[in-house]
Amino acid sequence: MARFSDEFAGGQARIEALAELSRPLTPIRALLENAPKSGFLSTEDAASLITARRDASARAEVEAAAKRARAQRAGNVVEFIIPVYLTSFCQNDCLYCGYRKSNPVAERVRLSLDSLAQELDLILSWGHRQIELVLSDDPELGARELIPYVELTRRKLEEAGGGVVALCSPVYEETDYRRLRAAGLDWVVEWQETYHQPHFDRWHTPGSPKRHYEARLDLWDTTIAAGLKQIGMGVLLGLYDWRFDVLAVIEHGNYLRRTYGIEPHAIGIPRLKPARGVLASQKPSRFAVSDDDFRLIVSLYHLAFPHSRLFFNTRESYELNLSLVAGGDLFTVDCETLPGGYLRKHLPGQFSIHYYPPRREVVEALRQRGFASRYLAEEKERHADGLDLEHAAPAPSFSIDDWARQHDEILERVTSFERDLADLESMPPEKRREAALSLRRIIEFFQSTAIEHCRLAEKYLTAGLPEPQRQALVQYHERFGMDLDKFERQIVSYELSGDPTVLLTLGARICREFRDHLASETRIESTHIRA
Repeated sequence: MARFSDEFAGGQARIEALAELSRPLTPIRALLENAPKSGFLSTEDAASLITARRDASARAEVEAAAKRARAQRAGNVVEFIIPVYLTSFCQNDCLYCGYRKSNPVAERVRLSLDSLAQELDLILSWGHRQIELVLSDDPELGARELIPYVELTRRKLEEAGGGVVALCSPVYEETDYRRLRAAGLDWVVEWQETYHQPHFDRWHTPGSPKRHYEARLDLWDTTIAAGLKQIGMGVLLGLYDWRFDVLAVIEHGNYLRRTYGIEPHAIGIPRLKPARGVLASQKPSRFAVSDDDFRLIVSLYHLAFPHSRLFFNTRESYELNLSLVAGGDLFTVDCETLPGGYLRKHLPGQFSIHYYPPRREVVEALRQRGFASRYLAEEKERHADGLDLEHAAPAPSFSIDDWARQHDEILERVTSFERDLADLESMPPEKRREAALSLRRIIEFFQSTAIEHCRLAEKYLTAGLPEPQRQALVQYHERFGMDLDKFERQIVSYELSGDPTVLLTLGARICREFRDHLASETRIESTHIRA
């Protein structure tokens, strides 16, 4: 198995030197003209752009170019995500964290499955459909004990019409991630904290399991080997010089591209914020990141990872996040950082947060800026602070109009897939890796959005159909998933040999059969639903 730690071991001095650049290696304007075309930034190019921080007009050019590039490549959909904390017990003593084991004022809570079910019922009633399970390094809630929590979250989401389960946890073994994936986990979030090993060691005290620096560097090699290819990476800005850490994130992201053909699913942008009982997070730091530098960091990530979701969180003010969010990004509007916090309301947790306007107001503000929202369905009921825990889980929500719009979007992607396949026969060798990356992005779309769309059709459109017809749809969905896995594996062979024959044959069949399938869904919709 490849390991990023092997590649990064000798790279820290190089990145330190790049972070100290006083003038760009390549003119900034030339970089900004090329970045949207190439779809990525090298570490050297990113270091050149960082020098723009000293010049307000140059910084404005970088930010404008990033917005244009993002709009061209990532569409206009902003995804909502809500963190759900499971435990605040921890065996680590990270100097910046409110849950460090030596913090005497930290409230220690471990959610039972029943309590998690109550909290999920509440937040699903608010409309949320993308859940990030968050936990500290609790010795009594390890990877094996976590499986029922993931299964429960998946089950609740399916009962509500579907959704996404993410996880931010300690680093586990490959076998653990395989089990969590089987339990219903979709993607993994993990911050390196800082890539600068001397400062990583200073922030993480001896004896803390989290002090294993290389294990965190190699986490994505581990999760990818376990079949979890959607990853959320990043650093906690403020633990070291942000220029070094941002360049290291870009270096790591480009490694994932080269090694696996994967662009990070999400990029975290948290800044160090005060936490109760944690002096190190409250006193002024020479590594503090200003708002202007924070804006530049967002622009660099948008240019370096044009398809990745920047993770905007409530550590920052609503106004700042709203001014920076772009299509394809993640947005948090409801956030409690104490386990059970949504049931108990606004208690001190892992770090300080801002409280945002009502979620519907946020959706409207995004709409006015040209953004559609995803993973925030219509609310079924509103709860006062004194939650009535006797309420049952909300009824599943399903909009036939939204489903039909998604249907049209998927058809457009099938057409795009067919064009990419047609181009393979005349693809020059130097373009082979770029073509493979494009194919992987389309397959990732089919494996997520298209499969989810099919499951909704299976659940809501087939009621009243003769059983043989319904079973045929279900069986096709299974075959479609297997064909996508097979096609994804064949991309590796194509990269090595340059022979697209198998991809062309398999891809043509996938497109042909999937078009027929979508046409049958349309007939069912018009005959059984709209009629």
